Parts: sequence; C-alpha cells; structure tokens
Amino acid sequence: MSEPAARPLAESLDLVAREVTDLVTVGDQLQDLISRLAVAAGRVDPAAMMEAQAVDLLSQRLSGLANFLRALADAAPADVAADIDKALRVLTLTEQAQRLSTGAPEAADADDPMTFWD
Repeated sequence: MSEPAARPLAESLDLVAREVTDLVTVGDQLQDLISRLAVAAGRVDPAAMMEAQAVDLLSQRLSGLANFLRALADAAPADVAADIDKALRVLTLTEQAQRLSTGAPEAADADDPMTFWD
C-alpha cells in the first residue's frame, strides 16, 4: 500500500486554483468558438447569443473561484497538512488527478488538438 499523500494545505489549494485557472482558459476558448460559429452561420439568433453569454459568466465565476482559492492558500498556516489521497481517488480524470497530486502539467503536443475522445 502506498504512503498517504499528505501535503501542505496551501500547496493543495494552490494546485486547485491552477486547475480552475486552466478551466477559465477553456471557457475563453469556448467563447471564441461560439463567436466563430455565429459569424459562420451568417444569421445570428439574438436569443441564442444571450444564452451563449453564460460561457462568459462561467469564465468569470471560475476566475473568481481561482482567486479565492489562491487567497486561501496564502492564508493557510504553513504547518497544516492534509492527506489528499481520498480526495484524489474521487477524480475520474487521470490527468487531473496527476496535476492535483504533483502539480506537474500534463504533457501535450502543441500541434495536437484536444478532441472529445482524448
């Protein structure tokens, strides 16, 4: 059996903040995609565009959450640690668990686009 993955709480909170910041980037990419699709469609449905604004709100809320987590990380006592092993096991994406356990960025080829089956 492996040793528990105890780490400083501030470090874990910072890793989660980084993960959320990555999601902000995904939200921004979705906004760009929606804009390109709307232009390509030629006719913009105002109701659909209003609903698409939810992606912008998503990015803003995630950005706020990342900032909140960073502030908590900064405020966390240096001598407080947590065993994150159980928390890591509930994650369904291996790469996400890896990033949150080690902080190592996922290796990806910049020329290789992310697809739904990745």
